[in-house]
Amino acid sequence: MIEKLDGKTKDLVQENIDKLKELFPTIVKEDKIDFEELQLLLGENINRNKEQYSFIWNGKTEATKLAQKRSTGTLRPCIEESKNWDTTKNIYIEGDNLEVLKLLQSSYNGRIKMIYIDPPYNTGHDFVYKDNFEDNIANYKEVTGQTQKSNADTDGRYHTNWLNMMYPRLKLARNLLKDDGVIFISIDDNEQANLKKICDEIFGEDNFVACICQKHRDGISNDKLISNNHNFLFMYAKKIEVIHANRSEFGITRTEEDFKNYKKNDNDGKGFYTLNPVTGPGGARKGNPFYEVLGVTNYWRYGKETMLKLIEEGKVIRVNDSIYQKSYKNDYIGKKKGESTWWDVGTTSQGTIELKNVLGKAYFDFAKPVTLITHILDFIDIKENDIVLDFFSGSATTAQAVMEFNAMKQYNIQYILVQLPEQTEDYSDAKNDGFKNICEIAKERIRKSGQSIINLEGLDGLTIV
Repeated sequence: MIEKLDGKTKDLVQENIDKLKELFPTIVKEDKIDFEELQLLLGENINRNKEQYSFIWNGKTEATKLAQKRSTGTLRPCIEESKNWDTTKNIYIEGDNLEVLKLLQSSYNGRIKMIYIDPPYNTGHDFVYKDNFEDNIANYKEVTGQTQKSNADTDGRYHTNWLNMMYPRLKLARNLLKDDGVIFISIDDNEQANLKKICDEIFGEDNFVACICQKHRDGISNDKLISNNHNFLFMYAKKIEVIHANRSEFGITRTEEDFKNYKKNDNDGKGFYTLNPVTGPGGARKGNPFYEVLGVTNYWRYGKETMLKLIEEGKVIRVNDSIYQKSYKNDYIGKKKGESTWWDVGTTSQGTIELKNVLGKAYFDFAKPVTLITHILDFIDIKENDIVLDFFSGSATTAQAVMEFNAMKQYNIQYILVQLPEQTEDYSDAKNDGFKNICEIAKERIRKSGQSIINLEGLDGLTIV
C-alpha cells in the first residue's frame, strides 16, 4: 500500500503529542490532551508559582508557533551548478534558513554531529531576518526582491526582533543534533546575554558547556577606552551526559611543542617524563584531601588511595621536601589535551586573506577564519561520515574548513550549508564582478577551494558540490 503524502514537513507538534500519549495513555480523551489529568499524574512536580523565573519578550509565543508551523516548501536540485552530483554528499542550500530547517527535520533529525553558526550580531546595521508570523516566505521574497533592512536601535523592538529571529531557528536546530552532537554559536556583546538565556531554555542549562572568548582581531583602537578584540563562542551539547561519557574524545591534538619539557628519562623503558607538583590547587578552599604522604603533610590533588597506588607504580616521588608526580610522555602520545576558554585560533583579518586567496578579492569584511572551524572539528573529535551544519553560512568558511580537514585527516565528513541570497550592494566589488548575491560568492569559493584541494597529490577522489 502506498502512503499518501500531504506535501508538508514533519509535524513536530503531533510528534510531541505522540510521545506524551506513549508515556501517559490516560491523558488522551477523544484524541485531545487532558491537561488536568496530566497535572494529576505529575502530582507535586507541577510548578504553580506565577512569580517563577522566566525570560519573556514581545513575540515569543508567536516565535514558538513559527518553529512548529509545518512548511509546504521543497528543495529543488541545481544539477547544472553542482560538481560531482552523482557522488558528493555535501549540500549547499539557498533559501530562508527557517524554512530549510523545517525541511531538514524529516531526513536529518538526530543525525547532525556539529552545528556552527555565525548569526547577525545585531549592531544596528546588519541584515536582520524580518520573519512574518503569518507567512515566512514573505521574508524570503522581500530579501530576494533587493530589499535590505537594518535593525536600528531606535526601534523599540531592537532586541525583540533579533530574539524572534533566533528563537525558532535554534529550536529546530536542536532537533537535528545527534545525542553526542554539539552546537557552537559566534556572537558579540550586543546580544550575548540574550543568546545565553534562550540557549539555556532551548538546550537546557545543564547542557551548557562553555562560553569561549575567541580572539577576532589584532591591534588596539585608539578611539576606544578599551579595545574589544574578542567575540564569544557559546558551546552547548544535545545531551551533556553523553559528552561526559565520551570525555576522552574531546580536546585538542597534542603536538611536539606540548612535550618540550619531557626531558627526564629513567632508562627503565617507560620513556621520557616531566615532574609536576601534586599539591592541590587552593588547598582547603577547593576541598582537596589533607593527609601525610612520604613524610609530607599537605592538601593533595588525589585521594589517599589513588596517591598510594601512584607511589607503588613509581609515578609519585619525593624530591627534597616536596612531592612530585612523574608524567610520562608515552602515556599522552595520541591522546588529546583539554582546552581553555581563550581561543587564539585565527582572526577575521586572516579570514579575509583566506577568502582573497581563493577568489582574488575578499568581498566580505569580517569573514571567519578557516582555522577557527578546523579547530572546532579537531576539538570535538569528529568522525568519518559525520555531518556538519551551518545555516548562517555567509562566505562559506565552514565548507572550506571541512574540505581541508577531510584532506588532512583523510576523512569523509559531510557539510550542509544554508544561506539566504542577500543582494550584494550596488557599486560594490562583488556587484561589479557579476555576483548578484552572497550565495554566488560562496558557491564560487566552494568550487575553487575544493578544486585546489583536489589538485593536491593523492586527493583525486574528493567530491565537492
